[in-house]
Amino acid sequence: MSGALVITGLGLVLPCGDGLEAARASLASGTPCFAELPETLGRGRGAACASFNPVGIIPPMQLRRLDRASRFAWVAAHQAFRDADLDPTSMGARIAVAVGTMSGGSEASEAFMRPYLQRGPEGASPLIFPNTVANAASGHLALAFGLKGPSATFVDRENATFAALDQAVHWLHAGLADATLVLGADGLFPLLSDICAGTRLLARHQDPEVGSGRGFLLGEGAQAFLLETSAHAQARGVRPRASLHSLAERSAPDPGKEGRSRAMARVAEQVLDGNQPTRWIGGGNGLDRLDALEARLAASQPDWPIPCFPKTLWGEFGGSGGQLLAAALLEPSDRTLVTAPASSGAQFAALLDSVRLERS
Repeated sequence: MSGALVITGLGLVLPCGDGLEAARASLASGTPCFAELPETLGRGRGAACASFNPVGIIPPMQLRRLDRASRFAWVAAHQAFRDADLDPTSMGARIAVAVGTMSGGSEASEAFMRPYLQRGPEGASPLIFPNTVANAASGHLALAFGLKGPSATFVDRENATFAALDQAVHWLHAGLADATLVLGADGLFPLLSDICAGTRLLARHQDPEVGSGRGFLLGEGAQAFLLETSAHAQARGVRPRASLHSLAERSAPDPGKEGRSRAMARVAEQVLDGNQPTRWIGGGNGLDRLDALEARLAASQPDWPIPCFPKTLWGEFGGSGGQLLAAALLEPSDRTLVTAPASSGAQFAALLDSVRLERS
């Protein structure tokens, strides 16, 4: 990856609370955000954003019209722009937005279809319908912050936010934008809980634990990252939170566990290019199909630091992989490796340099 890119803004809505301080405290304590899901979200244990409060950030009229994931996305984006000391209205035409999600549009689709199936066309709400598409969040963000650059939404399970980050890199290198808002967002809703229970993902007797084969934890939230060229950030006079040294993805020719493990190892080797990480953020979540991919990588690299697994703290779908990037930015490190194993599709890895907690 050529051309210096930096992350200048970070915004977080997580089950442990909104904002950087709540996330840092959770990561430092290692205390999982496990709780019984509210009845409105379905049965089972999970990590819901129970203390989320958008008052004062989202206008009341718009708040009523947004689905859960879009509300999280709006607040996280607001935080990221403030953190980057950037007024988006001053350069909206040059700001792109790339969103990664697993469940975007699904909550609204359920809310739209249930009354329709029960009462017919009279039960279909025109107010809900615009949120039934996965790219609803990116549209709401573009309108809210005046973003007029390129826009894309990626739908995937574990790695949607990394696909969005990859797209942002291409836009910036092509000169199509000066900054890109990269965001991962997902919300809990009853049907998601029912589906996970029906596929036995929630069938466990103990908490998720990496390497145990038991997991995972349902979660929700949003993570926003403002990505800029180094030159643009320097011209604005802002000190980056981190530089994106390299980003790579690789699909396994053989979709089985062995093939995906080899792809995971190759993509990590590609981003490191002979460098030794001083910190490692892993994407395991307690399920063998993901844990095994990084277990092989760890066995081949015994000198690497022990990976931190934020998915077991904040929930599996809290941004479809965005929580991995968030964790990488919350503690200081000279060279942070982030690996994002996937049960299908591409394996991702990223290398972040000069991560700092505070800026002068």
